[in-house]
This record gives sequence, C-alpha cells and structure tokens, in this order.
Amino acid sequence: MSEARAPRVLVVDDDEHVRAVLCDALAHWGCHVDSAASILQALALFAHGDYDLVLTDFRMPGGDGLDLIAGVRHADPSIGVIMLTASSIDLDAQSRQLEFTVLRKPLHFDELKLAVSQALARRSPGSPVALH
Repeated sequence: MSEARAPRVLVVDDDEHVRAVLCDALAHWGCHVDSAASILQALALFAHGDYDLVLTDFRMPGGDGLDLIAGVRHADPSIGVIMLTASSIDLDAQSRQLEFTVLRKPLHFDELKLAVSQALARRSPGSPVALH
C-alpha cells in the first residue's frame, strides 16, 4: 500500500444495509471502498482491483466467506482480511489457517476500526496507517 493513496477496501455482504453502513464508516475513516453483494461479484471485483483489505460476511447465498477468503489468499497471500459473522460457529482453526480476523456481530465500530488499522498495518509494514 502506498502512502500516497487511500487504502482500498472491498466490503462483501449480502445485506444491503450492513454493506452501506460498513462502506460509510470506512469512507469516513479515509478508505476508498468498493462493495459486493455476493462472493461471485466480490471475486470479479477483486480480480480487477488492487485492494489492501477485504471485509466479508461469513454466511451468504451461493457460498460462505471462507470460499471468498480462500480465493483471495490464492491471489494475494498478503492482503488483510476481516470476517464478520453473527454465527456462533468456531472459526479459530480456519482463521489461523487462512490468516484472517473474526469480528462478531453486532459490531462495535471502535473494534472494527482497530481491526482495520491492524490489518492495513500488516499489509504495509513500515508505512503509517492513520484512519480518520
């Protein structure tokens, strides 16, 4: 990630309201945000984008966030990934294997902002990441 440009984030959630709230928060924090309502749409955007971070829901029609994360990791192992879920399923083993952060819904925006900052900092070691 270059210091000269805003971090690029891809938000993936089938719930239009959740997508809008996440996009608004990330844009307010100084990120350039694209969004997708499905895994297929997200993978198409990801293939043509230069993203620093992917935020994805766990459960979506047509697959789950783990499918998306596997595709993202295959294309770019260094990209930051945060999975959002209301599910009580234990994702610890998968999060270690695919190297992503799990945040439980309902979201606390201070926790989300911290996770975003940390993921962006890991993506670009040595470059300061300051979200507004």
